[in-house]
Amino acid sequence: MTFQDLPDHARLWVHTADRDLTASEQEVLLEAIGQFLGGWSAHGAALTAAAEVLYDRVLVVGLDELRAGATGCSIDSLVAFVRAHGTQAGVDWFDRHQVLWRQAGESVWHATRTSEFWALRKAGVVNGLTEVVDPLAHTVGEARSDRGFLVSLFDESWHADMWS
Repeated sequence: MTFQDLPDHARLWVHTADRDLTASEQEVLLEAIGQFLGGWSAHGAALTAAAEVLYDRVLVVGLDELRAGATGCSIDSLVAFVRAHGTQAGVDWFDRHQVLWRQAGESVWHATRTSEFWALRKAGVVNGLTEVVDPLAHTVGEARSDRGFLVSLFDESWHADMWS
């Protein structure tokens, strides 16, 4: 199964790297996580899952839980895989203090520490039409948008709620 084939109800995990991954690093990661997901199970039941790297630094893993659901142990094994990959590749997948954003019409994503992002918002560089990667989606369906996977306008994201 490919990530694009996952149904809207599929559960979603989102991890953002602390740096961009090169094309070859992404290829290695996708091959390794593909092998991991091919053997991923919960209490002996195979899990139907797929992964993708977006925007050169966002790892998304989706799981169709209607076929078999994740358990604490299976989720722990996914987290352990991601953590081990990060250690091996020199990537921190668990840094929650960064925001990926771009101005409408730009193709390049900017990664900014949260405090710097709010300073850019206060200075008017980030505005209501700024696109942000919103990693808080719980399902594949919640993450799909006409702007791109996990992409929202600032004014339509949780970022705006934090700014208010």
